[in-house]
Amino acid sequence: MEGKVPVSYIGDLVERFYGKRRQEVLIDASNLTDSAVVDLDAPMVVSTDPITGADNHVVTQLAVHINANDVRVAGGEPVAFLAVLLLPTNFPQKDIEGMFEHLHEGLDYENAQLVGGHSEFTSAVTKPVVVGTMFGKRIRVLGKDLVRPGQHVFFAGTLGREAMMILRGSYGDDILKVSVKPIMDVALNVPSLVFAHDLTEGGLVAGLWELTRGTSLGIEASFPESYLDQELIQLSRRFQFNPYKIISSGSVLLVCENEREMREKLEEEHLPFVYLGQLHKNSVTSLNGVPLGDLDPEGPDELWTLQKRV
Repeated sequence: MEGKVPVSYIGDLVERFYGKRRQEVLIDASNLTDSAVVDLDAPMVVSTDPITGADNHVVTQLAVHINANDVRVAGGEPVAFLAVLLLPTNFPQKDIEGMFEHLHEGLDYENAQLVGGHSEFTSAVTKPVVVGTMFGKRIRVLGKDLVRPGQHVFFAGTLGREAMMILRGSYGDDILKVSVKPIMDVALNVPSLVFAHDLTEGGLVAGLWELTRGTSLGIEASFPESYLDQELIQLSRRFQFNPYKIISSGSVLLVCENEREMREKLEEEHLPFVYLGQLHKNSVTSLNGVPLGDLDPEGPDELWTLQKRV
C-alpha cells in the first residue's frame, strides 16, 4: 500500500488516543483538520526530533518523551504534540493502533495532548519513522547565557539506562524512565537552577562537552564508577567501550548556584544523582582526570560500537 492511511481509520484512532486534554488547545486533531489552534498565553518552547530505529509500537512513545524532554530542560511545560508517521508499504494497518496506544500513554504521562500530524505508507522507509514536535509554555527562564564560573554541576538520573534497554531488545515497562519529568519536576522548583541539559547520544561525555563548549567554561568533573549500573560496567570491560559515552535519555545535567539547595531537593525526592563539580574560567574540561577532548566527545555513541561487537 502506498499513500495516506485511510482517513476513517486514523480518525477513529485520534478520537480514542490523544493523551491528556489541555485547556490551552482550542482546536485539535479530532475533526481531522489540517491545523490546530493552541493558546499558550506564555512564551513558547518548541522541540522537534525523529525516532528512526525503535520497535514498531514504542517508536511513537519515544518520540513523545524525547521531545518533551527538550521542552522540560528549557524550562517549559509540554502542552501540544504533532506526530508524523512514515510507514513502510508492507506495514500492517492493524498494527497502527498499537502505535497510537503507546502515543497516548506517552502523552498522558507527559500531560500533553495530540493536536495533529500526518500518516502515510511510503517506499521511502523500510521501518516506521516518527517525527515529533512538542509545543510547550515556558515556566522558568533557563539558558546557557545564565551559566557562570563558580556554579555547580549535578548529574541526575541513571547513566546508560536507555542503552541497556536497547541492548535488551525491548523498552518494556521501563520506557517511562527515558522521560526527564521526575527530575525536572524537582529541579524546576530549585530557585538557583540556571541551566539543564538532557543527555542523549554521547551520554555524559557529550553532555559535558556541549555545556562547556557552549559557555567557554571548564570543569574537572568526577563521576565514580561505583555510581554506574553494574551490568553496564561489566559490558564495558568485556567489550572495551567507554560507559560514560553512551546514550542516556532520562538523565540530566543540572547547573545551579546553590549546591546545598539542589542536593537537598534531589535527596528529599530520592532521585539518584552525582555531584560533578564547579565550573571555572579555564576552558579545559576533564572527566575523572581525563581531558574531555581525548574522549572523542563528538564521535559516535558507544552503543553503536558495542552493537557491532556483541
